Amino acid sequence: FIGGAVEIIPMIFIKSNIPTIDAVTPYTPLELEGRDIYVKEGCYTCHSQVIRPFRWETDRYGEYSKIGEFVYDHPYQWGSRRTGRDLARTGYVSGPMYKNAAWHYNHFMDPRKLNDQSIMPNYAWFAKKDINLDLIPNKIRAMQTLGVPYPEGYDQLAVDDLIKQAEQIVADLLNSGIEIEPTKQMVAMIAYMHKMGGDIEPASTLNNDSHENGK
Repeated sequence: FIGGAVEIIPMIFIKSNIPTIDAVTPYTPLELEGRDIYVKEGCYTCHSQVIRPFRWETDRYGEYSKIGEFVYDHPYQWGSRRTGRDLARTGYVSGPMYKNAAWHYNHFMDPRKLNDQSIMPNYAWFAKKDINLDLIPNKIRAMQTLGVPYPEGYDQLAVDDLIKQAEQIVADLLNSGIEIEPTKQMVAMIAYMHKMGGDIEPASTLNNDSHENGK
């Protein structure tokens, strides 16, 4: 792992070495909040977010990962263990790892409801604990300083966008008989689960000019 890091990390800090993928977009405010919860809870210690280009990986998880998919991750959440499944394609709707919002809700509430052999802890408090909306503008500004291309002034619009997306997830859950308020952390976590790999497109969407010219 250390040897690989020594080779890879310098490369990814040189921005011109990262080929762009046109379809990959920055996290929405709700997805960004979910990602922060994921990091805070240490989910990366049990789950990886990178699919290696081997047949046994792609058969199980879907298309292998490309470096351009992680350009807006600060820091990367690749992980190095798979006590749980890889999550890199949980948002890729046509892939084998996709689960709907109700599945994720039930999985966070009680993993053993869905798999009696699961050793994942319950995260039932996600359904009770509120997102701190006051911090959202600061998070957007922080990402902008790291090069994430949110429009100028977007920090003032971010909370409204967060609520709009959250209400869509709440409506989806309600169709499955699950009631929850849009400001709960559970909603942000579901949004994040549906972001990972959700932007991926066939290899033809790779910006070939950027790849060839190192831009």
